[in-house]
Amino acid sequence: MSLKASVLIIVFLLLIPLSGCLTDSDNEPEDSTNQIGDVNDTVIENQTSVAIAQKPNFEILSEHPFECMNTGVFDKFINVFGVYVVASEEAPVEYLNHTAHILAQLVDNDEDGAADDPQVLNVLVENNYIIPVWNTSDRDDFWTGARGTHCEDNIGMAASMYYDEDQWALGGIQSAGVWDTNLEEVWHVVSVGWYETYSEYMGTEDENGEIISSNLTRALDAARGGHYESVPEQYPEDAWYTYYDDSCNYHCQAHEYFYWLLMANIGALDSSITDKCEDSKHEWNVCNNSELETTDTLGYDLFNNNGFNFPTMIPDGSYQSDSNADD
Repeated sequence: MSLKASVLIIVFLLLIPLSGCLTDSDNEPEDSTNQIGDVNDTVIENQTSVAIAQKPNFEILSEHPFECMNTGVFDKFINVFGVYVVASEEAPVEYLNHTAHILAQLVDNDEDGAADDPQVLNVLVENNYIIPVWNTSDRDDFWTGARGTHCEDNIGMAASMYYDEDQWALGGIQSAGVWDTNLEEVWHVVSVGWYETYSEYMGTEDENGEIISSNLTRALDAARGGHYESVPEQYPEDAWYTYYDDSCNYHCQAHEYFYWLLMANIGALDSSITDKCEDSKHEWNVCNNSELETTDTLGYDLFNNNGFNFPTMIPDGSYQSDSNADD
């Protein structure tokens, strides 16, 4: 073999591993952290990367998968896309069903049998969120009994419904003519998924609990007439969100504001349906989508111009998925 041929073979052999490294590098996935550049691309990615949870059939179960949930306080359970609505013994069954259907409609507002944003739902499922229907005595008994059990640190609970205190609009606010507290409390639970999934847009705090700047917090500051980390003695006259509860810190204020934004955007506060907006004008006085667009431009933009699949229809507690009906 000539010297030239030997040299060529050696060079070829040296290039083989180098070529392999280049190919592996080219095929490595890009950083998958939630740094949202084009939110429309991010929304599509989120919706296709998470397994769709099983459609709800609203069967009332006698047990929860966690044994510590089956210790006496709760005796009725409904699995809604992997999130459990649970009720104590004295809670009316029709209230349990109503809350479960409201949850289904806030997760799957177009009622096609799949979560509108699977990534948002995944946050709730992975963190074992429940929505209790109970009274204050049940609440105290549960948390006392949960001490030292798996439930103490592994059950997620952002809000609950009190069957003996809250307003219930069975059949929906449009037909009942009264407000439904479920629209607020169940949305507070679902909102947790939105805050965590799209923190750049809807987050309120970082991992250390420090306030962050997001589309939501910037809109909140505009609505309150300034950045107030504690409730001011007096809001500016031109503020349209004026919540004076001293126990509600900045993050709480943002979460309440997020609820008002949704209700106005879907028309649930319109005077043709309920008196809720008139009754709440000391706190919030933007009653429908058109008023939101002209009064709260940042809040309106967050809900309508960023490609998110927020609810657009008012939940009435009658979830009817066509695909579920066909099963």
